Amino acid sequence: MITLKNEVLEVTLANKGAEIIKIVGQDDQINYMWRRDPIQWANSAPILFPIVGALQNNECRIDGKTYTMTQHGFSRHSEYEANQINDQEVVFTLISNEEIAKQYPYLFKLDVTYKLDKNVLSCNCKVTNTDSQTIYFQIGGHPAFACPFMENESSNDYYLEFSENETVNQKIIDVEHKGMSDITLPFLDNEKRFFVRQQLFDNDAIVLKDVKSKTLSLKSLNHNKSLVFHMEGFNHLGIWAAKHVGGLIAIEPWVGHSDYVGFTGEFKDKEGVVSLNPSEIFECTFKVEINQ
Repeated sequence: MITLKNEVLEVTLANKGAEIIKIVGQDDQINYMWRRDPIQWANSAPILFPIVGALQNNECRIDGKTYTMTQHGFSRHSEYEANQINDQEVVFTLISNEEIAKQYPYLFKLDVTYKLDKNVLSCNCKVTNTDSQTIYFQIGGHPAFACPFMENESSNDYYLEFSENETVNQKIIDVEHKGMSDITLPFLDNEKRFFVRQQLFDNDAIVLKDVKSKTLSLKSLNHNKSLVFHMEGFNHLGIWAAKHVGGLIAIEPWVGHSDYVGFTGEFKDKEGVVSLNPSEIFECTFKVEINQ
């Protein structure tokens, strides 16, 4: 485990999945991350790479060859090398190897840099193409936050608020076939906020494409504590809660999403996939701002 610490926050990170385990306020001693209850979801914030969501039949085709990969890719199961720069910064690195090549043949280097600055934890994901050919990938975050923040509260008093008024449709997941359907339904109509209600997640995650807002805040009606989520360089946003009532809300910035049901094309033709030429670099960043 790696610890980042300043006078405002103390952050615990894991080498496996380059994952945020805890973000604890120094003033209120609240852990703003999900508590990792295995009954609901045993993780808290793995980095998703080189896919987001599920492949049809857990299979993808690259240059005519079929590879097998489970949901959200191998990054979340991988042990990253850690280089702790100082008390406020660490760089996790994952490099392609023989085992990874059995699932994903492209050569790459993935650096995940966490930096603590006052009340903000930033996560920068940088993919470098170390191959001699163009590589293709998806990437995303999956941070799950405590909702409610404190044990004596109800998640029903919490709401999510975009920084801009949004008019956006929700992509509907086909849960039975473990993929994205072609159906979209209205979600927000020139609105900023919606309350956390379990029925919103009865059909798995809310998936939104190209929202205007650069931030999404988690707030309560009962106090001024809040979490502000900043995102840059992503084309989709997933919002998810476990099926059991209360406990967590995941705010997931994605580049790409699950295969559409029935998709049998090449990996490079998936919606939202990144195309990266040799020696080129792709970056995306999310930040977690804690207001105690």
